[in-house]
Amino acid sequence: MKDAQWDPSQLDAFLEEAHPRKAFSATGILSGLEGYEFRPAQIDMASLVWEVMERGGYAVIEAGTGTGKSLAYLYPAFLLTLKEESRVVVATHTINLQQQLIEKEVPFLAAATGLPLKAALLLGRGNYLCRRKLALYRENMDKLPASLTKAFNRVLASAEDGRGCLEQMGYTLPGELRGLVVSEAETCLRGHCPYQEECFWVQARKAAFDAQIVISNHYLFCADLAVRRHHDFDDDRLVLPPYEHVIFDEAHHLENVAAEYLGLRLDEAETRRFCERLLHREGRWGMGWLSSLRERLLSKGTDLRFLQQSIALLESVIIPGLFGLEEALNVFFRLLREMKGQVAPETEESFRFTTDLQKENPLLAEAVERINAEGENWEKNLSQLVDTLQEEEEMAEDAVFLAEAARYFSGVRQAIPLVLDGTEEDHVHWVAVERRGGAEQTVVYRVPLEVGPIIHEYLYSNLKSAVFTSATLAVGEDFTYFRERLGLDQIHPAEREELILESPFNYGRQVLLLVTGDLPAPDDPGYTEEVCNLLPGLLTAAGGRTLLLFTNRRQMREVYTRLAPALQEEGYTLLVQGEKPRNRLLKSFLSSPKPVLFGMDSFWEGVDIPGPQLSLVVLMRLPFRTPSEPLFQARWEALQRAGKDPFTHLSLPEAVIKFK
Repeated sequence: MKDAQWDPSQLDAFLEEAHPRKAFSATGILSGLEGYEFRPAQIDMASLVWEVMERGGYAVIEAGTGTGKSLAYLYPAFLLTLKEESRVVVATHTINLQQQLIEKEVPFLAAATGLPLKAALLLGRGNYLCRRKLALYRENMDKLPASLTKAFNRVLASAEDGRGCLEQMGYTLPGELRGLVVSEAETCLRGHCPYQEECFWVQARKAAFDAQIVISNHYLFCADLAVRRHHDFDDDRLVLPPYEHVIFDEAHHLENVAAEYLGLRLDEAETRRFCERLLHREGRWGMGWLSSLRERLLSKGTDLRFLQQSIALLESVIIPGLFGLEEALNVFFRLLREMKGQVAPETEESFRFTTDLQKENPLLAEAVERINAEGENWEKNLSQLVDTLQEEEEMAEDAVFLAEAARYFSGVRQAIPLVLDGTEEDHVHWVAVERRGGAEQTVVYRVPLEVGPIIHEYLYSNLKSAVFTSATLAVGEDFTYFRERLGLDQIHPAEREELILESPFNYGRQVLLLVTGDLPAPDDPGYTEEVCNLLPGLLTAAGGRTLLLFTNRRQMREVYTRLAPALQEEGYTLLVQGEKPRNRLLKSFLSSPKPVLFGMDSFWEGVDIPGPQLSLVVLMRLPFRTPSEPLFQARWEALQRAGKDPFTHLSLPEAVIKFK
C-alpha cells in the first residue's frame, strides 16, 4: 500500500498484507525503511498486541531492552484505527518516550505504509503556555525582576513562533517564571478568555480529539480517570477524548501514579501560590488579581452603584478576609510540620497521620475550625462580588476568575477533613515535609490502599482492550504481583494474555557484574564511610564515566560531600541530581571527559548513554523500599492482617521489578 491512495474498500486486502507477522518480517512492508532491524521478539509482541486489540481483552508483556516495544504496539494500534475507525490512547511514564513516539516512531510508520497516520501528543495543561498571562505580564515588563527578563523574552519568542509547549522550547524555565506563564485550570477563563481560539492547551486538546492515536502520559491518564470516577463521565470535564483501547508503556510505574491521582493531595506551596496570585506582596512582580481589580475599578470613578459596591467589598472584607484565610492555612500547615518532630526521626520526610495523633494535638482542630470560619465568610463575600461584576460585560473575566477562586478554596476546605480522617481502613493518610527552594513545605495525602479495584471498576469495565508493557513487570516468570496490584486478577483468565520476551542483548558477554563481600551491612553506621573508601579506585579504573545510584538522598549528599574535593581536583566532572534538571545532567554527562553522576530514583531507568561514555554503574544498595514509608507501611500491615508474608508478597517483588 505504500505511496498508494488509501481506498477503504481495500481494507481487508491491506490488513492481510499488513498483518504484523508479515509486516515485521525480513521482507515485510517495514523492512525497506532506513533504520529497520529484523527482530523475532518484536514480531511475537506485535502479533499478540494485534490479536488482543482486534478481538478484545488484556495483554501483559514484559519485553527486554532492545526488543523494539514501541513499534510493536504502535503498528497494531495503527491497524486497529483503520479497521474500526476507533481511537487508541498510548500512555507512557516519561516525556522522553512520548517525544520518541511522536517524533520518530509515528513518522516511521507513516512512511512505511504510505498512509496518513493522525497521531497527537497531549501533555498536562501545566506544560503549555497561557497566552493571556503572557500578554498580561508583557504589559508589566517594567516590574519584572532583572533576573527573569531574559527568560521571559525567550518565552515570548517561543509563543510567537507557535511553540507553546514547554517541551518544545529546549530549555528549562526558572521555577518562579513557570508558575506565572503556564496554563492552569484554576486561573483559566475558558470561554471568556480573549485568547481562547489561539490557546495552546485548547489547540492541543483539539488535535487529540481529531487524532486516531493519542500519545499521553500516566499522570494525565490517571487525572482523566479520576474525573471519570467522580463526575460520571461528564464530557465537559474530561481531559482525554473518548477511547476504548489503551496501551500502557513503562507500566510498572502505573500503580503509584494511579494511587496519587485517585487520592487527595493538599499542598501548602500550591495554596500559597494561589493566595499570592490574588494578593501579591509588595516587591513581587506586578500586583495580585484583587489589587489589580481594585485599581481598575477606581480608575473608572465611583459614580456608578456597582463600582461603589465592588470597591467597598474589596477594601472592607475580601482583601482583608483573604489575608485572614491565608494566615489560618499557614497555622494549619505549621502545626502539621511541628507534629513531624514529635513522631518521626529527623531523617524521615513523612509520617502516618492517625486519629490518635489528631487527638493529641487539639490546636490542629482549632486551626481547622478557623479555616472553615474564615473560608465560609470569605467565599460568601466573594460570591456577592462575583454577582455584582457579572452585571457588567467588561468585568466578565474578573467574575469568572474570582468564581474559580471561590471554588478552589471551597475545595481546600472540603479536602481537609478527608485528608485528616485516619479512620478509613481502605485509605492511607500521611504528612510529608519536603524541602523546596530552601524552605520546608507541607503536603498532606489521602491515598487508596489498593488501586486495583478502582481501576477495574472505572477503566476496565469501559474498555475493549488494554495492553501493559515494560522491560520489567514479572518476578521470575510470574506476573501475579503485577496482576494483583492493577486489578487484572479480577479479569477472567480467558481474557488475559501474558508474554515474556528476553532482551536480544548478550549481557553475559557485554556486562561484568561485581559484588563486594567485605563491606558492612547497608544499615551499619560505618557503611557510608567504607563506600567512600571504595569508590575512588573504581572511578579511577573506569576513568569517570560512572553512574552512582542511591536509594537515600541523605546518603547521596554525604558521599558527594566527602568525595567531591579530591575528585574535582583530579579533573572529574561531578553531577548531582537536584542541582539541574535531569535532561541537563544527562547532556553534561555526555559532553564531559570524566563524568560522575550521583543519582536517585529517576536515574534507575530510562537512561540511554550509548558507547563507552557510561562504563560503570554502582548500586549503593538493592532498591528495597524504606519500611517507614507510609503507603508501603500500610500495605505491609494489610498483608499481615490477611495472614500473608509482606516480604514475599510486597517488598521482594517490588525490589525485583525495580532492580531489573
